[in-house]
Amino acid sequence: MGHNGSGKTTLLKVISGVTAPTRGKVHVSGRVAALIDVIVGFHPDLTGRENAALLGAIFGMSQKEMDRRMDEILEFAEIDQYADTPIKRFSAGMGTRMAFGTLTVLNPEILLIDEVLAVGDASFQRKCINWLADYRTKGGTLLFVSHNLGLVRSMTDRAVWLDRGQVNGDGPTQEVIAEYSKAMEGRTAALMEVKGRKGKSRKAIFGMGLARWGAGGARVEDVQIKGGTGNGSVTAGADGAGEGPGPLEFTIEFKATQIDRAIFCVGFLDEAGREIGGSTSEVVALGDEGSVRCEISPIPLRSGVYFPVVAILSADGTVQDRWRLERAVVVDQEGEITTAQDLGPVAIAASWSEANGERPS
Repeated sequence: MGHNGSGKTTLLKVISGVTAPTRGKVHVSGRVAALIDVIVGFHPDLTGRENAALLGAIFGMSQKEMDRRMDEILEFAEIDQYADTPIKRFSAGMGTRMAFGTLTVLNPEILLIDEVLAVGDASFQRKCINWLADYRTKGGTLLFVSHNLGLVRSMTDRAVWLDRGQVNGDGPTQEVIAEYSKAMEGRTAALMEVKGRKGKSRKAIFGMGLARWGAGGARVEDVQIKGGTGNGSVTAGADGAGEGPGPLEFTIEFKATQIDRAIFCVGFLDEAGREIGGSTSEVVALGDEGSVRCEISPIPLRSGVYFPVVAILSADGTVQDRWRLERAVVVDQEGEITTAQDLGPVAIAASWSEANGERPS
């Protein structure tokens, strides 16, 4: 993982043999398949069926073998009706379906995947993720590049953090994600310091895609987060039921220059940037500087990667300072994936009973 331009895709191309290294050597032991681009190996004028056969030939499979497996490919891709349509008429999502469907029958020992799961609908993405999980369980080696930290966390045991072609971190995925997220937050703060001059800060923030804005008058100086692991991530109890390590604690240090009363907020965004809820304080009397503490227990989030948002609002609701932190909170509900996972990221505590008042058996 790493920001754009760090060398992730280049590394996969070198390992797969698409690009020759400028110096050094790559040693690969095993049959390699790569999905670095959704149309890799596909010819635009050939049909989906013909391109699947072509990709199979590239990986050493005969026409007879591919014909025998074509139904399996099309069943996975779920585009039977377009099998004989030229690829150039496919949407990006359809191309992903055809390419990934073909990949499932190639039986590679090493699989290289580069961000292609970002294309396509959610149900097909889940189907691919489930297939990749099964592939790993059966002993396959997966090298996976993505900006989706939740996928990186759930699909890998080891993470390598690249920055300008150099290795910045290498180790257990959860630890490297925490280090990477904290560094990205520092990078954002540094850019704001350089670009955020008086009268131009709001324009600079939005122009650069930075995640902090507000009317001024009060400012969040620092946010300290403490949780189960103490390294920027947190481990919660099964399904957010309140068991296990916790609580999740936020200490918000602030300075106030123009207001003497404020409301403090702590919320969370998912990786798509969707706001999924938060907590607000009562109106607090402010001095020139100070700190407030927010304790969240039980943690209501299911397993995943979330980004905290802290804010200071004036008593009338005006946003004085709103800061979307790059410091990821990694919630691990003891590794459990439940049926309720598909209902969203928030686990809502409730009691259930039969209509006659008895508890269900």
